[in-house]
Amino acid sequence: MIKNIENSSLKEYLLNEKNLQKENGIEDAVRKIILAVKDSGNESLLSCINKYEEKNLKSVDEVLFDQNYLEDKFNSLNDKNRDMLVYMADRIEKFHNKDIEVFKEFEDDSVEKYGYFLRPIEKVGLYAPGGKAQYPSSILMTGVLAKLAGVNEITVMFPGKIDDLDLMFASSHLIGAKRVINSGGAHTLAAIAYGTESIESVDKIFGPGNSYVSEAKRQLFGEVGIDSLNGPSEVAIIVDENSSIEYAVRDFLAQAEHGEDSRCFLIHLPGFDLNLFKQSLEKNLSKSKRKGIIDNALINCCSIDACSLEHAISLSNLIIPEHLEILIDDIDLDQIPEIQAGAIFIGTESSAVMGDYCAGPSHVIPTGGQGRYSSQVSLNDFYVKTSFVVATKNSYKKNGYKALLEKSISIAESEGLFEHANALKERDN
Repeated sequence: MIKNIENSSLKEYLLNEKNLQKENGIEDAVRKIILAVKDSGNESLLSCINKYEEKNLKSVDEVLFDQNYLEDKFNSLNDKNRDMLVYMADRIEKFHNKDIEVFKEFEDDSVEKYGYFLRPIEKVGLYAPGGKAQYPSSILMTGVLAKLAGVNEITVMFPGKIDDLDLMFASSHLIGAKRVINSGGAHTLAAIAYGTESIESVDKIFGPGNSYVSEAKRQLFGEVGIDSLNGPSEVAIIVDENSSIEYAVRDFLAQAEHGEDSRCFLIHLPGFDLNLFKQSLEKNLSKSKRKGIIDNALINCCSIDACSLEHAISLSNLIIPEHLEILIDDIDLDQIPEIQAGAIFIGTESSAVMGDYCAGPSHVIPTGGQGRYSSQVSLNDFYVKTSFVVATKNSYKKNGYKALLEKSISIAESEGLFEHANALKERDN
């Protein structure tokens, strides 16, 4: 069952947890996998798939599926499943569609024009977790944005048994994927980063995964772009005496069922009955179809007491959770900018599960405190931004053009870059 952590010890608890994760040998194991696939391509990839995913394949081609296969899977869905995927895709597109300006131009008194434009990334790889369940939502959360941005080539990756993954294949069709690789883990990320005899490399990798996937993304950054280091899923839930114990329990269990390494924090204000919460948690867990996974996940979960909402928010800001639920009504929304979290769900009827599916914002969110410098995936992440400056002979008629030259020359000379200065002096004559 969950641990009780003194609020004064939370910072130390989080630090110790990070140190334990660093000592688990994942970094070295992932490095060996990546180097093997980089050096030997299909041969090492096939070996890793058979070893880590417990398959018995003769060729990498057995895990590669083209657009025709994906279309057949989509068309074979019943109306209910097809409609739910389309509904979710539409909600995601609705949220993000107004999130971008692909061309921006400004007038200026020093040059004719300047601004920026965005071009879609050419090729992306979209990772979705698998093995313990199928997650079409993870494909749509990144794939809808890739399609909306105009990415030319989308490769989707997920592990699992083919017969259990119809929704995954169908979702891949819905986003216009060129191919699916039915494998996961560090070996698959290495394959699409470097390319193999059967798999083309991509320019950027998106999507959540386990600790091995997150570590692989960290090590591959620079060879390819990555969205962020999305590790094991996590939630912090703030409750007070008026919060529904059953809502909190259900949301706790929902987060824990993602995997054995999921993390859940219950931050409770005075008046909340922690004993009743634990009793309900145990009762509902005993009836859960995913009891084995949740049992292991709860080892990583804890409760923390807070004396006020402000104190609870300050504790949450130490965690900087992937998801933060504040199951309290009448929240002063002016407090929201003070909160550090990947995604926030406010009010007694809100739930992080809404964000997992059909609320609209992406559920690909930084974990493990990385929200202090990283954001959830958005449409911007699928573009490359390039600036432009237009300066012609007409610029000499501008009031500020000469000042732009003179100030730039002064800065160049102060830095000791005299050829920089001479390049502008030539234009200043």
